[in-house]
Order: sequence, then C-alpha cells, then structure tokens
Amino acid sequence: MTKLITLKNLPKTLTPNEDVLTLSINLNKLKYQQDERLHLKSALTEIKKYSMEHPELNYKELERQVDNLIDQNLPYQGITLFIQGNTLELFVLPRTTVDEVKLTISKYPDLLSILREQPNKMYYLLALEGTSFRLFKIVDKTVAPVKLDADAPTDLVETLGSEKRGGELNLIGQGGSTTFHGHNETSKEKQIDLERYYREINKYLVETIDLTVPIVLMGLPKNLALFKRISEKLSLSEIQISKSPTDLTNAQIEKTTSNEISEQEVETITDDVAAINNKRVLTDTAEIDQAIDTNQLNKLIVNVGNLSNSVDDHLYNDINRIISRALKINSQVVVLKQEEPQSPALLEATTY
Repeated sequence: MTKLITLKNLPKTLTPNEDVLTLSINLNKLKYQQDERLHLKSALTEIKKYSMEHPELNYKELERQVDNLIDQNLPYQGITLFIQGNTLELFVLPRTTVDEVKLTISKYPDLLSILREQPNKMYYLLALEGTSFRLFKIVDKTVAPVKLDADAPTDLVETLGSEKRGGELNLIGQGGSTTFHGHNETSKEKQIDLERYYREINKYLVETIDLTVPIVLMGLPKNLALFKRISEKLSLSEIQISKSPTDLTNAQIEKTTSNEISEQEVETITDDVAAINNKRVLTDTAEIDQAIDTNQLNKLIVNVGNLSNSVDDHLYNDINRIISRALKINSQVVVLKQEEPQSPALLEATTY
C-alpha cells in the first residue's frame, strides 16, 4: 500500500526507534538513462540484503510496490520513498528535483539528502474573485493555468443556483467585489453566499488537486481572510498576494505572481534569519534536544550551504534526528540555501 506524505507529517507517521529506509529516485532519468536504472537496481539489491537480516521487511512486496509506482507514470520529477519493515505502507514524497538514486538506512529518515538538493518550490496559485476563481500551477517559477473540470464551481450563481439566500439576484462584479441587487438582500446574506461559494471551491480543490502542494492565495484581503478561515485540508502557503485578479488576464497574473512570489520567498527567509537576533539562539545539539523535550523549540534553521559532502556520518545522522524531532512537535524548520542569507552555524534554533 502506498501513501503520499509531506515532510511535515512524516516524523509523526513513522514508527519511532525503527530503521527507516530512505530511497530517492529520479523518475525522468529512469525513463531514458540506463545508468539510472542500474543505480536503482543496485539500491534494491542493498535493500534485499538488508531484508535477509531483517525478515520483518517483505522485500518481494516492496519490490512489487516500487515497480507499480514507476509504471504509473507519476507527474513528478522524482520521488522519495520511506520504508519501514514493520509496516506494509510505503510512504511517497513527491519531489520537484532529485539528483540521483540514493539509499540511506538509519533510525531517522534522511531529510538532509532532500533539503541539501535545494529543491525548486512548487505551488498552486488560487486567484479568488467575488463570483469566480482561477487556478494556476507554479513549477520552477513558471506559472501556467490549470484546466478545470467541466463541473468546477467557477461561477457563484451557477454553483449556488436557486439555493442562494434572497432568491434570484443580479450580480455585478467590480474589482474583486460583488454588488447584489434583489429582494430582501442584505450585506450579511451576501457574506453568507460568498462563504458558501468558497466552501464549494474548497471542496472541489480537495477532491482534485495534489494536497501536498502549498497554495498561494491571490485576491482582495477580505476575500483571502474569508477563504483562509473556512478552508479545510488544503495546504495554504504563508505567501499571499493581496491584489484583485478580476481585471487581469492569465498572462498578467502569471507575470505579476511569479515576481511577487520570488520576492516574498526571499523576504520570508531574510525575516527568519533577522528574527534570530531577538531570540535565545541555540547551536549546541544537546541544548536543542532539551528545547525539544520541553516543547520550547520555536524555529530550527538548517544551513545546508554549510553542509560539506564529507560531513561526519554521526553528525549527519544527528542533524536528521533533530530535524525529525522538530517537525514532530510542529516547530518551524527553515532551510537556508547558498544564494540566500546565511547564518554562520550549520544548525541554529530559537526558543519561545
């Protein structure tokens, strides 16, 4: 059985104190490069050897599941699989980039092998208007509209139909807001209609999109606040664009949002680093562990730009352990990349 997973939820899902096999696969290379297929075969051979000493891992079932995944022609550049011998579930993390096949066996998932590759950000962009919405996907800073199903709730009137409060109404949309004209219509009823409409959008997205990909919201501040309040199961990004998309073409939205998102990504990292100066900073792993034990860890900053290829195995595993523990208590984990503001230490943490 395979199950999509996010890095945030992974440590809460895995069984503690049991070996974790972390296998990263570049799906694109696997299609065209013989060497990559040989690398995967070699990694599976290593897992087979491991299973001989750990019979709780059903290697044949694992091999079957991996083959099935590869045959599905998944819409990802790559995947990372997390495997434990005490469960038949195979946890799958979609990746926007994987350098090469890599297998790690440890007591903790090899999150560093993922973080240090500096994966490109992937988002959905949900452009909210007063009576409709548009959806885009952002990969490698390229914004492209998503083709919606025929039954997508792209129009408030058609979606709510005769169930609208106040009966038949005429609606005029201007600048992301909506003016209603009809009998017995009040501001409160308009708000109720909009909330019901946004719930239908939320329901549609939950049923149709990849829930592991964060969503950047675009729209008027009041509309964004409403959608954030009623949204369920969606992964909403901290990045948002407080601008009405109503009078913008798809091409204009693509140009505007690509630049805006890039700027906000840098601002977020810069703010995270700057905030360190106002907090108690920990760099010793024992102190960081103590902060986790007392549920006082606010933010963990991992500077992969300072992580050398020859890092000591014990330190490498220790960092993976700390990252897993931080995620498990819902602490924020920030990854610094070489082109972004640097902190001097490999690991820095702040407490509440």
